[in-house]
Amino acid sequence: MKPNDNSTDTILVVMDGGRRAHSIVAQILASGRNVVITGPSQRALVPYNDASIHDHVLTVVSDPSDPAQIERVIERAADTLGSVIMIVDPGGLLADIDSADRRVA
Repeated sequence: MKPNDNSTDTILVVMDGGRRAHSIVAQILASGRNVVITGPSQRALVPYNDASIHDHVLTVVSDPSDPAQIERVIERAADTLGSVIMIVDPGGLLADIDSADRRVA
């Protein structure tokens, strides 16, 4: 992956394991942005524990219905990859999207 002007932008994707979510992650990585992938199951996150993309990806198992856990994911992302600028939740798993939105840059 080539670094570009987007390399400090971090996008949080709430992974539901569906093809759409995986496609969104692929598009984000292709754009040169960092991505934090979170979801309730490690199984859906395993494909992103890959040495070829590890500098651009953080995977965290969390319960998207728990705003406190999502807040911790956003904080960890900021510490690891950079400020989260957007949250993508293709499966509608976030219980409190307003709370999560207030945490992004």
